Amino acid sequence: MKAPHLHLDFAPHVRKVSLPGMAALCVSAVVLAVTSFQLAQLLAGNAEQTQALAALEARRGVATVNATRPVPADPGELARTRAVRQVAQNLATPWAALLESLESAPNQSVALLSVEPSVAKRSLRITAEARNAPDMLAYLNALQQDGRLSSVVLVSHQVQTQAPGMPLRFQLQAVWGVAP
Repeated sequence: MKAPHLHLDFAPHVRKVSLPGMAALCVSAVVLAVTSFQLAQLLAGNAEQTQALAALEARRGVATVNATRPVPADPGELARTRAVRQVAQNLATPWAALLESLESAPNQSVALLSVEPSVAKRSLRITAEARNAPDMLAYLNALQQDGRLSSVVLVSHQVQTQAPGMPLRFQLQAVWGVAP
């Protein structure tokens, strides 16, 4: 008596390749081949154009090595450039609008002592005196409501006991335009 053949299935859940899966694999392989071919053509065209440009520059006498090497800056030229930039920033500052915003705030009982602009930071530091705290807060609120200034904050305040009427000296910080 012969023993029956024993069939052992070591991988019972092996998926069989389906026709749609095989079709998707073939389509993606074709797309990959076409894209690779186009990339190779673009790279070859870029190399040809780079060589043509180098040849044109060689005919004109322009060395490509000098074009890539930075030229050391002259310290005098850098100083002049900084000065020109600072003058341009000062000229671009909206001085008329800033002064108008300070003057348009109700300041019958507020005296401006100093206005210190910082063009680089686009900010103003204002020192003023008011008769009392409500007048100071009204002035601060008026500047905060003005659309030409932003981030208007009270930096410090101090009662001047030695001055007649004991005025309140205060400092404000404001930014014009968009904050840096």
